[in-house]
Amino acid sequence: MYNDVENLFYEADKLISQEKIIEAKDLLFEILENDPDYSKAHNHLGWIYHYKMVDFSKAERHYKLALKYSKDYHAPYGNYAYFLLDTNAYEDMLSFGREALEKKFVDKGTIYNQMAKSYELTGNLLMAYDYFKKAKFHSTAGGYIEEINASLFRVKGKMNIIQKIKSLFK
Repeated sequence: MYNDVENLFYEADKLISQEKIIEAKDLLFEILENDPDYSKAHNHLGWIYHYKMVDFSKAERHYKLALKYSKDYHAPYGNYAYFLLDTNAYEDMLSFGREALEKKFVDKGTIYNQMAKSYELTGNLLMAYDYFKKAKFHSTAGGYIEEINASLFRVKGKMNIIQKIKSLFK
């Protein structure tokens, strides 16, 4: 049965990449009828509801189920982090980020980056700067590092002179 679920999931993933969102959503629900604990299907449904259908309550429910059933599947951690930031849940993002960083399989660069943005958007610019530096350290993709560099520059531009001096020693 597991191979059947994996094959169906692969088909759903392919449908998403082809922008056949409704068909993919239906297939993901079919997967969950057979295996309600299948984390990958919940994660993809969370993503569909988050970005394509913009139904945040359903997105959150599926992301949380994906996290609940995830053993070592990293995708729901990054997706839920983006979701929390997109819904202005900055304190929740910081709390979630601290927990997520304890997992050895998560993308630490993504989690640190989302935490940095949460700090920035709540006005804690020194922490934001520090967390953007951590995100950069834990990232390897050139384009992503450039995005982080732009964030470091942006945060530095928001700082007053005292904060800028303090940031030199962080």
